[in-house]
Amino acid sequence: MDKKWIITVIIVIVLGLLLGVGTAIFSSYMNKTDNTNIVSRKELANTNIENSNIDLNNIKETNSSENIISPNAIIIKKTYYKKCDHLIKEEEPISEDLINKTEEDVKNKYLDWQVTSFTNAQITLYKELDEQCDEHYFVQEKNGIVVIYTIDKSGTKTLKQQTEILTKYLPDEDVEKIKDGVEIIGYTKLVEFLEDFE
Repeated sequence: MDKKWIITVIIVIVLGLLLGVGTAIFSSYMNKTDNTNIVSRKELANTNIENSNIDLNNIKETNSSENIISPNAIIIKKTYYKKCDHLIKEEEPISEDLINKTEEDVKNKYLDWQVTSFTNAQITLYKELDEQCDEHYFVQEKNGIVVIYTIDKSGTKTLKQQTEILTKYLPDEDVEKIKDGVEIIGYTKLVEFLEDFE
């Protein structure tokens, strides 16, 4: 039994040596480079770029991190009117002359605006005016018809529109309300107010 044990150990050792030699030969075959010059990191770091064949004058920058405006972008204009303390927000599609332009191009086009945010899909502009906005309306009865006036920054009323709403068909409380006139701020609120009479 002792002889079998010794023979088994010798066979395992011989097989281990053969396997190690085979792995080394296979590994060197796989790492063989076909006449390729291998340069160490130290040599590569010390290579002088002026001595290479690279033309430094013809190098083009490929950094495209600069945001440019997309064709389906929108511009949001926010105007703050100091006299009435209102902030009016308007949205509009981007004009063709700004497509594929940069934030600097927008600043050059809108000189009296401040660019508060800029992405390729949305640009927000802001400015302050020392006046009253044009979203002030006055609804009143005139000759049996509901009419709409605008109120300018000096408080002057100007006829904007004569509606088709006749006061004779309105409830008495509504007639009394608009007889003296009702000031409404904002076009959306004006539309909602008039819809109550229809």
